[in-house]
Amino acid sequence: RASLCGRRRCAAAMADGGGDFWAPTQELLQGAEPIVRKPKLTENLLKKPPFRFLHDIVTEVTRNTGFGEGLYADEELDSANIKDKDSKVAYLTKIITCVGLALGTAVNARPLKVVAGLEPELTNEFLQLLAQAVTGGNGEEAVRRTLAGETMEGGGAAAPAAAQEKKR
Repeated sequence: RASLCGRRRCAAAMADGGGDFWAPTQELLQGAEPIVRKPKLTENLLKKPPFRFLHDIVTEVTRNTGFGEGLYADEELDSANIKDKDSKVAYLTKIITCVGLALGTAVNARPLKVVAGLEPELTNEFLQLLAQAVTGGNGEEAVRRTLAGETMEGGGAAAPAAAQEKKR
């Protein structure tokens, strides 16, 4: 499935030299019916999203919609407790996997690259898929499957792929 307005526009924006790949993310998460009220999804933050910003978005999505409820342990709900690279990668792997399972699609964002601030267009594509999962995915089932260790094959959501990427 393609994201609501994301994949085609995101792909088109990347094809013309990067363009405004972040604009569909703003539209989906803070458009007419906002899923995320804060943090403000600014162009600068979406062009190179820091971990804390992504954590705040995921937390706000869960608070406002219930998607991803129960995915994280209590200590993971406070971004101050997630300081090292491995903890950040583990946090992102969970939500990326959950979104992929909820939609039945591989998510191309790779947690190690996201933590390193690389591939922001794929990070934005993930955020667009997160918005789609809120409205069109089975969140409770996806959380259960994620916590059971299930992964999506072929995308960055697969935990084994994250482990292999770490060895490179």
